Amino acid sequence: MMRTYFMTGFPGFLATKLIEQLARIPNQIACFHVLHLSSERNAAVKRRDDLLERTSLRPEQLVLHEGDITVEQLALSSDIRMILQQEVTHIFHLAALYDLATAYEPAFRINVIGTANVTQFAHTCRALERYIYFSTAYVSGLRSGTILEEELQASRFKNAYEETKYLAEVRLRKELGTIPYTIIRPGIVVGHSETGETPKWDGVYFVLNAMRFLQSFAPLPYPGRANALVNLVPYDYVIEATAYLSHAPVGKNKTYHLTDPFPHGARAIFEMLHVAYYGRYPRGIVPFRLISTALTPTVAKRLQMQRQTLDYFIHPVQYDTTQVLRDLRDTGIICPDLTETMPRLVHYYQTHATH
Repeated sequence: MMRTYFMTGFPGFLATKLIEQLARIPNQIACFHVLHLSSERNAAVKRRDDLLERTSLRPEQLVLHEGDITVEQLALSSDIRMILQQEVTHIFHLAALYDLATAYEPAFRINVIGTANVTQFAHTCRALERYIYFSTAYVSGLRSGTILEEELQASRFKNAYEETKYLAEVRLRKELGTIPYTIIRPGIVVGHSETGETPKWDGVYFVLNAMRFLQSFAPLPYPGRANALVNLVPYDYVIEATAYLSHAPVGKNKTYHLTDPFPHGARAIFEMLHVAYYGRYPRGIVPFRLISTALTPTVAKRLQMQRQTLDYFIHPVQYDTTQVLRDLRDTGIICPDLTETMPRLVHYYQTHATH
């Protein structure tokens, strides 16, 4: 059966890579309808043209639509909505405000209200086979211990991003009704496991920014003695797993942690970064509280770090992956070990990051 996709989050990196992955089976694709903000039209056109060059998609199979998820009916014209409501078989909702330092109001408007509007649109799509929602593993907030894939309960959060993604998923589950769905909860997404490619220098890359600035002081000390598990996951694993689970019958009405099944501790990750960047091991230890105190907004800006990132290196939590490992069994889709991918991630940073 031919598939017609509707996707938010374009021209974002993950949305683009997902289209590229799905386009590998061109004889099953009728069309990609991708939503973008009017302010991102130029970027969307360029990204579309790049995709047409890199894939076998024809221009009529990759259609851009200006719209806005924070507006009812996604700010689409009635004519466009009528076509989509008749033809769309799969909805991928990736659009979100991902900034850990964001204020609550814009995060709520985009993450919660925006998701509710996409869900409302999904209810009008008569040919819909699956609604795929990109959540985050960190809807668990400040819970500690092991978090199961079907669990959704939290009361406190590290930041507005986590809280609004949690509220968005809670509301989504209440409003889904009979819509067949797959919920994707990635960990902290990093570059490609084989090439190191990434378009964004956030998350763990903030640590590399600091190492770059402090390289004359190397070797650096370990940041405290805590060794909380840090969940870094290469984007190619997230994309490949999502593409499979969003179409496979086994993925219907399930939630998946696309996280590292065997995550490394913060101390080990810092050591991997340090060795890959400087070619030598860290030396000594500096209390974490001193780092936290010293990282004022001025210092953080100079080091090109985001202070909120530190929270993910000290919070003791582990994400269970029993369900996703079972459903990906025999597909060849696995999350590679960070010890293998870290040198590639750091090398890509060293050869591509500009500041």
